[in-house]
Amino acid sequence: MVNGTGLQQAMASEDTTKVARIEQLLRCGCESLNASQGVALCLADDYTDVIARATLQKPPSLPLMPPLPFAKSSPLPTSHEQAEPRFLHWANLYLGASSFVCGDIYAYGSYQVVFIFIFDTPITYSRELKDKLTLLNGWLKSLLIEVEYKDSFKNNLLFEKLQSVANIGTWEVDLLNNSLTWSSQTRVIHEVDEYFIPQLDTAIYFYKEGYDRDEISRIVSTAIKTGESWNATLQLISAKGNPVWIETHGMAEMVDGVCVRLFGTCQNVNKAMALRLELDEQREAAVKAYNARGELLSRISHELRTPLNGITGMLQAIRFEDREHIRARKTELALKSSDKLLSLINDVLDYTDMSSGNFELVTSDFCVRALVEDLLDVFKPQCQEKGLRLYSGVTFPPNTYIHSDAARISQVLNNLLSNAVKYTAQGHISVHVTLKDVADVQHLLISVEDSGKGMSEATVKSLFVPLIHGDKFSSVEGSGSGLGLSIAKQIIDKMEGELDITTEEGKGSCFDIVIPIPIEKPSAKKQEMSDTDSLPSTLLALPLSILVVDDNDINRIVLSSMLEKFNFKADEAQNGRIAVEKAKAKPYDIIFMDCSMPVLDGLSATKIIVEEGYLPVNGRVIAVTANTTDDDRQACHKAGMAEFLAKPVEQTSVTNILRQVLNNKASAIRQH
Repeated sequence: MVNGTGLQQAMASEDTTKVARIEQLLRCGCESLNASQGVALCLADDYTDVIARATLQKPPSLPLMPPLPFAKSSPLPTSHEQAEPRFLHWANLYLGASSFVCGDIYAYGSYQVVFIFIFDTPITYSRELKDKLTLLNGWLKSLLIEVEYKDSFKNNLLFEKLQSVANIGTWEVDLLNNSLTWSSQTRVIHEVDEYFIPQLDTAIYFYKEGYDRDEISRIVSTAIKTGESWNATLQLISAKGNPVWIETHGMAEMVDGVCVRLFGTCQNVNKAMALRLELDEQREAAVKAYNARGELLSRISHELRTPLNGITGMLQAIRFEDREHIRARKTELALKSSDKLLSLINDVLDYTDMSSGNFELVTSDFCVRALVEDLLDVFKPQCQEKGLRLYSGVTFPPNTYIHSDAARISQVLNNLLSNAVKYTAQGHISVHVTLKDVADVQHLLISVEDSGKGMSEATVKSLFVPLIHGDKFSSVEGSGSGLGLSIAKQIIDKMEGELDITTEEGKGSCFDIVIPIPIEKPSAKKQEMSDTDSLPSTLLALPLSILVVDDNDINRIVLSSMLEKFNFKADEAQNGRIAVEKAKAKPYDIIFMDCSMPVLDGLSATKIIVEEGYLPVNGRVIAVTANTTDDDRQACHKAGMAEFLAKPVEQTSVTNILRQVLNNKASAIRQH
């Protein structure tokens, strides 16, 4: 009898390889049949190979053998007794077999497998041997079926795993039976359960209604008619209501010009689509920014020519003008053009800083009433010139201080007032400023109202987009670059405030601003600094040594003139090296230092003066520069500069510096 236990182990073992299990079967066969060796052969069209053997005698070692010498359609001889001479020769040459029996041939994939058992002595093909060989054939067949099934199952698992990893599902439409089949991953993509059975007539409703559903209908209809394959990116709405972008590929199987089957894949491409949409948005934003920048440069170049023409023309005219009143008038026009040019340059610099993110608030305590009143004093002459009435209301005590960025708040109010004056031909402009508790937080409320031309709804929507103020090129006399309101809006947003606009064409506009503000208690020092730009005579009586350093003659003259208002005579230096030599020879209480100069720049000169101890105890170096970014301020502070003045320098800023230094000097004298 055949060793059933060994065969069962060979069939049941899951830890051994396929070859090892076949070898177990061969060993069992050798024991049962009393054969010297058993061989499992793989039969291909052009070769024969040994895939497993169980033997006591080593046969000739040949990696590949020629094909068996018989027709593939012919059965194998059951034993050497029935074999033809050429088969006997082949078996003896390659297997060392003169006496043998052969099992049945079984298919395994694209190959054929057969057992051959070899004997040392001639045997007779008896009924008992035949029964044992039949049983061995049955076990081999069962083993091959099991292995093939497991291989197929593993391949399916691998395929499902690959589908899951790549988020790719497969589908098939049998048009002969009107059936639709989905893989498990296709079910995952559609967010249905694993037992969901798709229906051919309703599956299309998973596609988003509108373009996507219409497009897949058109694609499938074309494929059925023409056999054309497709590749499309469309959107589904899953069973859970979630939008899912898929990339679907499909092919048609045609038989005699008739489509019998559609099959293909669908892949979840949500992440790729989100990235693509984001890139499209960024590309669109970049194109808009590029176009806006080009328009900005075009408008700025146009705007620059107007004040430059005014400055150049008036200065040239003054050279040949002898009449004093005409010279004065032309000088005034040149100064107005200069102010307009400076305003434009400041707007461009501010807008560039804000657009690039290089924009931080610089907060300090300041008197808000003084800020508003100073600004109104600037606009009163402009309103009087146009015949406009300027009303103002500030509803809090004169000595109220707040903690915020005074320069930025002034800039916002200045831009709003400038536009109000510009676009109001007659009537009035009113400014109201107050402090109010909103949700237990103090807020600064600013309202600027005018009786001007007003704005349309379309204009309001594009009001804060640079260079877009209604018509592309405004016909209003004196219209600017269109950056002022855009800058104001960005400042208000930075301060976490809000800006609301009420307007009606032909009746005027009202801009309401709300900014959260910490309230500070007034101090004697703050009150003193808010009084006036003048200095007490007690301070002016103190001696003060001052050095003005700038490579530009006009800049030195301007700053020296501001100092002469208080009868202070300043020494001058044309570069940093001369400044160091003068500071070494004479102790200066104040050194106004330009940062960008030839020979030796202001930062380097300041480092030398500070490190060498050329400054007196209360002396200080004041940076005077056109570079006003936070990085520039930090660089000046690191070099040893105590204060920072932006060009063009204002009289108020110089007065405040003098006041601080003189107060410190007076305190030092009193202590001694």
